[in-house]
Amino acid sequence: MKTFTLEEAKQDLDKVLEHATEGGTVILIGDNDQAYKLVSTILPKKGTRKAGRLKGKIKITDEFYEPLPEFEPYTK
Repeated sequence: MKTFTLEEAKQDLDKVLEHATEGGTVILIGDNDQAYKLVSTILPKKGTRKAGRLKGKIKITDEFYEPLPEFEPYTK
């Protein structure tokens, strides 16, 4: 774990990111001694979307279209 002030991190961002990328944790110390934790992670790739993939798996009954009792005063 390495600690940097925000000013140090701004001046040498490559060094900060390199340490995080190597699996290290980086603590950034800001104004009023507020700390920020920077941890490297790999985001999962998004799968391809396919139209109609859920067709037939979701059923909406006629009850869905009936007015809600909470809104009855507004519908008169």
